[in-house]
Amino acid sequence: MTPLSVLMVADVSPLAGAGGGERVLWEHARGLARRGHAVTVLARASDGAPAGTHEREGVRVVLFAAGRGTRAGFLREAVFAARRAAGAVLAESAIDVLNVYQPLSGYGVLGLAAARRRPALYTFLSPAPLEYRSRERMTLHHVGGVTGWLGAAALWTLERACLRRASRIQVLSDYSAEQLWQLYRIAADRLVKIPGGADLTTFRPAEDRAAVRARLGLPKEASLLLTVRNLELRMGLDTLLRALPLVVSRRGDAQLLIVGAGSLRADLEALAAALGVSAHVRFLGFVPEADLPRYYQAADCFVLPTRELEGFGLVTVEALACGTPVLGTAVGATPELLDPLDPALVFPAATPEAIGEHLVGFLERLERDPGAGARLRQAARAHAERHYSWDRTVAALEAELARLVRGATTPLPAAACETCAAPLGPARLAYRGLHYRRCAACGTRALAAMPTDTELRLRYETAYPRMFTPSRVRAPRREMLTGLLAQARRHTAPGRLLDVGCGGGHLLSAARARGWRGVGTDLSHVACVAARETAAAPIAQAEATALPFRDGALDAVTLVNVLDHTAAARRTLHEAARVLRPGGLLVVRVPNGPVHATAARTLARLGPLARLRGLDAFPILHVFAFGRGALVRLLTGTGFEVLRVGNSGLAGPPSGRAGRALGSAVQTLAALTAAASRGRWLLGPSLEVYARRTFPEPGRP
Repeated sequence: MTPLSVLMVADVSPLAGAGGGERVLWEHARGLARRGHAVTVLARASDGAPAGTHEREGVRVVLFAAGRGTRAGFLREAVFAARRAAGAVLAESAIDVLNVYQPLSGYGVLGLAAARRRPALYTFLSPAPLEYRSRERMTLHHVGGVTGWLGAAALWTLERACLRRASRIQVLSDYSAEQLWQLYRIAADRLVKIPGGADLTTFRPAEDRAAVRARLGLPKEASLLLTVRNLELRMGLDTLLRALPLVVSRRGDAQLLIVGAGSLRADLEALAAALGVSAHVRFLGFVPEADLPRYYQAADCFVLPTRELEGFGLVTVEALACGTPVLGTAVGATPELLDPLDPALVFPAATPEAIGEHLVGFLERLERDPGAGARLRQAARAHAERHYSWDRTVAALEAELARLVRGATTPLPAAACETCAAPLGPARLAYRGLHYRRCAACGTRALAAMPTDTELRLRYETAYPRMFTPSRVRAPRREMLTGLLAQARRHTAPGRLLDVGCGGGHLLSAARARGWRGVGTDLSHVACVAARETAAAPIAQAEATALPFRDGALDAVTLVNVLDHTAAARRTLHEAARVLRPGGLLVVRVPNGPVHATAARTLARLGPLARLRGLDAFPILHVFAFGRGALVRLLTGTGFEVLRVGNSGLAGPPSGRAGRALGSAVQTLAALTAAASRGRWLLGPSLEVYARRTFPEPGRP
């Protein structure tokens, strides 16, 4: 690769090395320098550090000073001091590409005429306005009240300007991509995902954990829990301390090691004393990075009790690299890092009770089965090696910067419509950050970037169960399910029924009460277990495209909110046709694509405060979005005779006052838009189709 000249621009100094932002910046910079690129880092000098030019491991670091007089004055000085310093660097150096990490310095540099002539990558580590608000009153510079909101608004404005100017935006996680949509309405086509990493040489498993504990003065046999956090509110350390009494009551040898400094140390120490667990907690303060691996190696598990804004989690991958299992809350990017390793590492809830019970269960499993613990440690290390080395991260960053310098673009590949095989058009609709393409021939919409079978399976094995309430079903959904069964009874007598994607088993339970002999399948193991309990029926974990039943074995198949979720709708219908007897009944329910696409287009224009509260989340667009005509065409093309097409109400309305108001607004929007084109749409948020299996199936023996 041709060596690049890269200018990295940040509000934090890579020489400070205090936090995650500084560490990511430094690993990127020195990693590129090691690969032969000329790297200059332009950053604001840390408090008390002198401005000037430094050389470190082949990286040129230019630090500029920005005075902290008034808060507004500091914002101006941070922007314009960066602009002055960047002007000098750009005048003397042939910079090929810019890499911006934070908005204050970034805004100052990107406003230069010389910078506008160069491509720029914005590395989005965390949203600046939300970070500012999360630290309210924790430092002299993070104030509350009207002044605090004005400061957050100023940061939002500056960061938005930087993001608009950037050629591409790097995110470390899917969670960060979602934040970019919520705050700035930036869709996925402008993003490149390059996760953070760990130094796999420094952070590695210990050959002798007992020796490491002895060296650190830690008890040899104790159950050691470790967390490495800034002692600030969003880190959730108070929740972890409140979980500790439960842990100690059942594991009397448990010790919690808290590494890190911050404004809440005294408060957290007082909380530990009030809870009666001070003897089980050690506040170790700041630990140099060179000493951190030994603490990771010594611990039985690392605990990440984050409350909000976990954009990636360098400490998570460092712990995994040391072979130490990580248990964390389902906040931010933590599930993305842990789910592929073991979904059971994610706490079921971010409450003291849930965290405490989960920690006790984990420690008891380690004691019962040391072999399983050893295998989990090996799997943790292997997971870090496969996905989270800094070498892998820097190689991806290098490739993206080179692509920007070349001016290369990645056009959407040619794709055929699932319904009619006509070419899909350009991606014009963006919903929650994802682009959808539309078929001009039949109106079917599909994700521009289709998920793989592995990605879908992971989602339904992990994220889906966390949204899943096996013991309860809301009244609107219960009414929808009983309505489907009543309508099905008009077309066929009760017999052998298969519910594909059976979820909690509620449809099967209702079907049994009406004389059906039901069985179910689902991708999610958790859903299968819940369905067995709810429906008292045979349940199999299986994909919709590979049903474990003989040809012609069933009298009816239900696909309730399945065809829009799968990446293979046509194959799913072929499989349903295979297992149905000739004349058997197929029941399909999907969101009404045109209605939800119209609502999504309108609601996407809500401001960031509304998007952050999820008020644009009600329209239902998954992998596919079918309209009435497209759905009928798809069914008739896969071996079915359509008997009836109807509509039904909301699949699961948002809860709370805001959610109910939004649901009402969407229904009104749907009614208005549907009334404008009744010949093409069917009024209602969801479509229901009842079809008969023909024989032989068209195009198949």
